[in-house]
Amino acid sequence: MFEGIEVQEQALLAPYTTLHIGGPAQYLAFPKNQDELLSLLQEANAHHLPIYLLGGGSNLLVNDDGVQGLVIYLAGDFAQVEISDSKDHIWVGTAFSFPKLTRLCLELGWEIALGWSGVPGLVGGALKMNAGTRLGEIGEVVCQVEAVTPAGKLILSHDQMGFAYRHTAFPKDAILCRAELYYPQANPQKKAELLAKASQLAKTRKATQPKQRSAGSMFKNPPGDYAGRLIEACGLKGTQIGGACISQVHANFIVNQGQATAKEMLALSEFAQKRVYDQFGIELEYEVRRWGF
Repeated sequence: MFEGIEVQEQALLAPYTTLHIGGPAQYLAFPKNQDELLSLLQEANAHHLPIYLLGGGSNLLVNDDGVQGLVIYLAGDFAQVEISDSKDHIWVGTAFSFPKLTRLCLELGWEIALGWSGVPGLVGGALKMNAGTRLGEIGEVVCQVEAVTPAGKLILSHDQMGFAYRHTAFPKDAILCRAELYYPQANPQKKAELLAKASQLAKTRKATQPKQRSAGSMFKNPPGDYAGRLIEACGLKGTQIGGACISQVHANFIVNQGQATAKEMLALSEFAQKRVYDQFGIELEYEVRRWGF
């Protein structure tokens, strides 16, 4: 099975996540191009294996017992980037570092990239979550995305992707491979100004986000409010279950204080979710993906 493609069995997933939590994957594969990826998906389907895409692991909580099935970690061609001579087009693989793409865009004078400044992980995860802020979202500059499903390769237009707040409408079985980005207002002469603004934003973010290991924001912000404000208003900052703790710096971050388990992280998040619902009647929706629960 999976002939000619690098695949590890019972590979621990914790080192691949920002939380450093998670058990083994039944299979962990490293496809280097779209043909290898298609072969993997078809083989997994033939053996009725669940399929997971790992990405940068910055928005992920993996069960302590791991996951049964095929976990895919894109490599090779998927980590490449290409820039047009006019500086207003970028073709980028979904395994490319999103912070590196952000800096590249700022250097090219893409002011909209200030909106994504500081978002961790890989390009694929940023596309799936439509990463950004009120200053701009990645979805605003995406023209098209190449993807692979078990049925074959496809190209998705901007309108087919359904970009909204922390939401997209990509086909459920599609693995994103490469995106074409377009920003007609590109102005390389603004490079120094944009990098200085990004640096200031980074300083502000560092002061308002915890330094301990986390998966980023645990919950999406409900319409017209902030998940962190609601959790803090319930008096939950500093609440702990085992090694998991609701951050004193930002209540929408649950941090791993060193030896936290996935079970503890999930229990604490569910506790916060229930308290917010009981007090405000608002059901917080997870932003962090949960595998194997």
